[in-house]
Amino acid sequence: MIPIVYKIYNLGTQEIEEDYKIAVVRISNIIAFIFLMTGVIYGSISAYLAPQLVNICILLFVGSTVILLLNYLQFVNLSRFVLSLVISLDVAIYHGYIVQPGEMLIVSIYIGQFVVAVLPWIYIDIREKRLLISALTITFLILVAQPLTNEFLSIEMDSGIFREIVFTITTYTFSIATLLFCMYLLQYKNLMTDKSSKKLLRDIQDRNKLMEEQQEKLVNTLEKNKVANEAEEKRNWIAQGISEIGSLMRGNIDNNFYRHLVSAVVNFMHVNQVGLYIVEEDKNQEFGEKYIELKSCYAFDRNKFLKKKIEIGQGLIGQCYLEKERIYLKEVPESYINITSGLGGSTPKCILIVPLIYEGNVQGVIEIASFTELEQHETDFVEKLSEALASFISSNKINMNTKELLEKSQQLGEQLHAQEEEMRQNMEEMQATQEEMTRKEREYLERIEELDKELAASKEVYDKSL
Repeated sequence: MIPIVYKIYNLGTQEIEEDYKIAVVRISNIIAFIFLMTGVIYGSISAYLAPQLVNICILLFVGSTVILLLNYLQFVNLSRFVLSLVISLDVAIYHGYIVQPGEMLIVSIYIGQFVVAVLPWIYIDIREKRLLISALTITFLILVAQPLTNEFLSIEMDSGIFREIVFTITTYTFSIATLLFCMYLLQYKNLMTDKSSKKLLRDIQDRNKLMEEQQEKLVNTLEKNKVANEAEEKRNWIAQGISEIGSLMRGNIDNNFYRHLVSAVVNFMHVNQVGLYIVEEDKNQEFGEKYIELKSCYAFDRNKFLKKKIEIGQGLIGQCYLEKERIYLKEVPESYINITSGLGGSTPKCILIVPLIYEGNVQGVIEIASFTELEQHETDFVEKLSEALASFISSNKINMNTKELLEKSQQLGEQLHAQEEEMRQNMEEMQATQEEMTRKEREYLERIEELDKELAASKEVYDKSL
């Protein structure tokens, strides 16, 4: 039985999406089922007390069955209007058949009619205004028209039995039970509506929470994307700067190279001052003592042709050379730059000094002054630029030293060749002189031999003469 009741309870609710409408359709199913059973019960009673009223109970039974069928066929609005009409008409006709012409209305039945008239409030929601007004209008019209109904509907029967205390109490009890049950159904509908509202509220809160989480994730994702894009833009900016300024690092280094380089750094970074110092060796001294020389200075959109020689360890430039670490000053005292950095001009907001290091050797120092603080990616750019510049300067120095050594080697070779030619000529002259002396010596010996012969001949002649 329970599965059958459950199926009747849920007739017509399968395709309804609104929770409030599901609740009122279920209530209409319950009321239709109750009146269906009422038709059976009252039909049995009427068959015993007043067989003339059995047809009315059958009509109630058939009408309730039709209402359930309409709900089953998804005609839920029509079924509830028909429910209001069927039960109101059925009770009115039942009442009209019982009361004879000229008799008073039976109060207990009339009260039952009133209960039936207000039933649409139970199974029609206030949001279904047209349906509710139509159902209430028809039920109250039937209620108000009951005296007229009594005049038109009349069959010969004794109505006294329906005025007896037993029937009156039974009717009152049924009416009160129906009213209480309807109040219960109304409370049940309110409870279901409240549960539905709470469920809807929880769903909304859950959805809002989910949306907040998704929004937070979206904001975090956007923030991460923004940070990633900014980082990518900064990396691209660094790569672009290295590429543009690196294009100047070709061929041999001359004074124009340093001038163009510092100008390019100022224009790319939009800083106010740039100075480039290179480590040199004093070739006039025996051990080639090192010093730092300012090769080029660029400030306020113009080159400054300054000459400045800094000893190792002197000022910030010399300190940067010794420590091989960058120096970044954010608070620069007034005129401090004139004392230490040698760039001249107004006092900047910050100073960045970076050594040019290649394979552990400091090739020089680049000094940047700006009236605004440098950001992290700007200092990173200067450090990367310093590495490329140090490598280029070192390679250029090696090439220049190699060129000088080749020239010296070539000059020495030419000198050796000249000396060798001179020695060869001297040897040839010495050889000619020696040959001449040998010839003369041989002549002298031949002359001496001739003189010896003449002397011997003279001596013979002398001896013979004696």
